[in-house]
Amino acid sequence: MSQVARTSFFVSMALFAAGALLGCPKKEPAPEKPAGLPATGEPPPAADEPAPPPAAEATPPAPEPEAVPAAPDPSATVSGTITLPKAHRKKVASSDVVFIIARKAGGPPGPGSMLAVQKHPASDFPLAFTLSDRDAMIPGTPFAGEVNIMVRLDKDGDAITRKKGDLVGEVNGVKVGTQDVEIPLNQVLAKDVTLGGGPPPRGMMPPGHP
Repeated sequence: MSQVARTSFFVSMALFAAGALLGCPKKEPAPEKPAGLPATGEPPPAADEPAPPPAAEATPPAPEPEAVPAAPDPSATVSGTITLPKAHRKKVASSDVVFIIARKAGGPPGPGSMLAVQKHPASDFPLAFTLSDRDAMIPGTPFAGEVNIMVRLDKDGDAITRKKGDLVGEVNGVKVGTQDVEIPLNQVLAKDVTLGGGPPPRGMMPPGHP
């Protein structure tokens, strides 16, 4: 190739390269993403939010304390012990109950004269007791003056009936305010009796009778 042709060839190649460079748009570099941002199209991560505190359980209101009635004045009570003679201990069963009945001294016989009644399990003897107007058959009945007190160790748990073999003890003319009454269960009913307002039943066996 001649010198002229060679020169023309190099000039053509240079023009071609320059045109190629001018025809291609310059590609801008992608802007740098701030650190911590997700890739395009991905939702941003949720910000760490503190969990709400657990709902406090409702505290029920404290129950109101029950009113405890004041202890009765000893001068308006009769208290003492009920004793069980050794000869009758084998007659007591765990299901037996003890009835304590106070009647107005000199009042009419029968249930109409009852002032106060208590019922206790036949547990250990001697059995302590205290009678007051708290034990009144009719609320508001005054417990005062002199009273007769009968105690019965009952087999059927019914205060109206008295069964043959029930143990009974009784003291009469006790002044309200007395604190040392002793009532021995030293009598045994000889027959069944149902209280109905008539005269007090008779037929009790003498103390110590089997």
